[in-house]
Amino acid sequence: MRFFQSLASLMLLTATHMAHAQPAAPVEFALADFPPYFQMDERNEPSGPVLELVAALFAEAEQPHVIRGYPAARLYQRLERGEVAVSMGGAGHPEMTRTSLRGSAPIFTVELNIYRKPQQPQIQQPAELAGKSVILISGYTYGALAQQLASPASGTSIAHAASHSSALQMLLHDRAQYLIDYADPMRGLLASLPDNSVTSDPLVQIPVYLFVSRAYPQGQALLERLDAAFSTLEQRGEVQRILDNATYQQ
Repeated sequence: MRFFQSLASLMLLTATHMAHAQPAAPVEFALADFPPYFQMDERNEPSGPVLELVAALFAEAEQPHVIRGYPAARLYQRLERGEVAVSMGGAGHPEMTRTSLRGSAPIFTVELNIYRKPQQPQIQQPAELAGKSVILISGYTYGALAQQLASPASGTSIAHAASHSSALQMLLHDRAQYLIDYADPMRGLLASLPDNSVTSDPLVQIPVYLFVSRAYPQGQALLERLDAAFSTLEQRGEVQRILDNATYQQ
């Protein structure tokens, strides 16, 4: 009898150990299209420089994950139901705030600038673009700004470019007075130009945060682990290294 009791205890301990040794189940990290930082490629696979930062973050937290891309409305629905565990978004984003818990520190900051030749007047706010000509990147989401510029009341003439490099060439060849683009993909292009060829003025800065679904089981604990992992990466200089070495489609 003692033998069987001992055997049963051993089996229970082994089963308990195996249960504890099981790796954490993968969580779903998802974003809506936000080029140039994240988009679905021609094979319908997630792509963009933000993926390396996401991979480093989840590896540091020892949390398996899968990455998905969804249309914005579907992303918010899945966050609300807890089917998507983690996403990223701008501070104060209404749908993210409604469905999710926000991380403690911004992961990175998106900078939207207005580029111009030095002889063009400085633009300090979008309303000053009324009656001006502006280049935008095709397929990019400029949110309420695009709607404001496209309004007939603004009198703004909009030209679209297929890429950052073609947009810059359009500006240099006076196809429009101003170019609105993200600072990150433009840095490398501007570095190759002679000094004082093009100048820029900040238009919008958007701190981007982690968001964890309120409906995801133990979501607060997951967010705390990811926050701690990000803090560790930041202290080691890994976050800045990844951001500095990010490659953007030109």
